Amino acid sequence: MEGRPMKEKIKEIIEDVTGEAVEDTTEIIEEGILDSFDIVTLVIELNDAFGVKIQVSELLPENFANVLAIEKLIKSLQ
Repeated sequence: MEGRPMKEKIKEIIEDVTGEAVEDTTEIIEEGILDSFDIVTLVIELNDAFGVKIQVSELLPENFANVLAIEKLIKSLQ
């Protein structure tokens, strides 16, 4: 991760996947930034970037609501 904060890397990945810049608390599902197709790509990118394996059972809206929720999920898997 080159010493960068996890939140910054997550934001970068979301922007790469969706084309939208987000803040820590931007409601990415509620605001329609992240759709069901994007989630698949996002999960693959997060797994690769952080060396985790996000399971289907973890694909819940509350785990992907915003950058802070995604960060919490990743930390729980590391």
